[in-house]
Parts: sequence; C-alpha cells; structure tokens
Amino acid sequence: MSPISEFRHTVASTGLSVRLEIRRLRSSDYMTVMRIEEFVLDEYRQYLKRTRERDEVPSGIQPAYFDYYVSTKSSFAALVDGEVVGYILSQPVSFADGEKKILWLDYVAVLPEFRRRGIGSSLLFKVENWATQHSCNMLYTDLNPNNTPSRVLLGRKGFAVRNWMKAVKEL
Repeated sequence: MSPISEFRHTVASTGLSVRLEIRRLRSSDYMTVMRIEEFVLDEYRQYLKRTRERDEVPSGIQPAYFDYYVSTKSSFAALVDGEVVGYILSQPVSFADGEKKILWLDYVAVLPEFRRRGIGSSLLFKVENWATQHSCNMLYTDLNPNNTPSRVLLGRKGFAVRNWMKAVKEL
C-alpha cells in the first residue's frame, strides 16, 4: 500500500465533495500541528473552566517531540483539499502492558469544523493498517473518560474503552 492514501469524501452536512488525503506526518507540518493542538487544548481548558474539573493541561508539542513522531513513520496527517486539518501521533512500543509489540496512539486531533466527517476514523484506519504491516498486535491509547466524542469514536473502531487512571511520579 502506498504511504499516501487519497479518496473523495462527501461532507454529509453540506453534500460537498472534498479531497481527503491521509499521508505520513512531515517535519514541515509542525506549525500547522501546533495550531491545531493549541486550538484543541484551548477547548479543553474551556471545558475544565466550565465544569470546574481539575486536570493538567500540557504545553504545546515541542520540536524534538514532534520530530520524534515524524521519525517513527507511524504518525499521519489528514489533509482536506491540500490543507492539514488533523493528525495522529503514534509510536511502536515493545513489551508494554504484557504485549510484545503495540502501537501507542499518543494524540488524535481534528479541527472542530472538520469533525464528524470521517477524518478521525480515516486516521485510525491508517494507523491500524500501519500497525498490521509492522507486526504490532495491539493499538493502545489513553483518554479522558469525559471526552465523549473520542470515547465514541474509539468504541466504534473496536477499542475496549475503560476508565482512565493515571499514576505519575516526577523525578
């Protein structure tokens, strides 16, 4: 299979046909990915403010972190009519959670105006194919259980979504 996957996609709400391309993440995508991430993190900050929940909100993706995900060749960008509108960051991990080789899905993000149009599903389909081709036997991620859209998307894609608990010890 080609590293670039393209197809015509009809946007349900408008009936418009757009060109959706899923391709490997590139170093040149950094600024756009940062813009998308900042938008998504701002949405989460607003959610925390509204609900008065507490959670840590990470800072933006640092260049070295981004370059690492580009180097894995398992991270992808979603482009609509040539513009990056979403991405998935992933990395193969050996011997995690009792499994020999998994593909860890660190982050999936799609701009709000492009959500619920199959873009997140297309990104997940692409990483699942990548994982199969590279002998990974599991896709693994974590998410905030209050993130209903992500929980529903992952559930529809066959993930067993469980409660999120995090244990961290800073050194």
